[in-house]
Amino acid sequence: MLQQRVQKIDKWRYSLIAKFCQGKTLDVGCGLQQLAAYLNKDHFYIGSDVEGGAVNCSAYKLPFSDGSFDTVILAEILEHLEMPLVALQEAARVSSKRIIVTVPNDYSLVRLARLLLGKEVEIEQEHLLSFNSFNLKMLLNRVNFNLIESFSFPLRIQILPEIPIRSRFGYWLFCVADRS
Repeated sequence: MLQQRVQKIDKWRYSLIAKFCQGKTLDVGCGLQQLAAYLNKDHFYIGSDVEGGAVNCSAYKLPFSDGSFDTVILAEILEHLEMPLVALQEAARVSSKRIIVTVPNDYSLVRLARLLLGKEVEIEQEHLLSFNSFNLKMLLNRVNFNLIESFSFPLRIQILPEIPIRSRFGYWLFCVADRS
């Protein structure tokens, strides 16, 4: 049951990211390149990762020329990096227009409840850093990108279980930023 829920959330997350992709797209830290299945067939997409992807490279040193992509995606990777600003600087260097970032939300109701109860979420033990909408916006501004869309997901009201509510308290944070 948990696996089905995770797959449903991943499907929703990839569909959401795909809606904001423009032009040539680089997916940094792509893992199994699942996002590609959600983009139009004619959409130019390259996935990079330290352990796979079409291009094997570090988020700190992307082997592409300046402005060679319209959209650069950093989905669920910044929290695993010791130097997220360096990764964002590289993303900004190779992006001519847009950066899309998703990270676990530091202000998630689930996370806050677990912390109050003295519990830790197992997956969070792998994370080196945590983010909220404020510190992520500051990082994006430091690389000359302005936040145009920011919300957290999924947060559902039990009365309306199929309607995702955009708020600050969902489990993941979704940010879209365009070049200043």
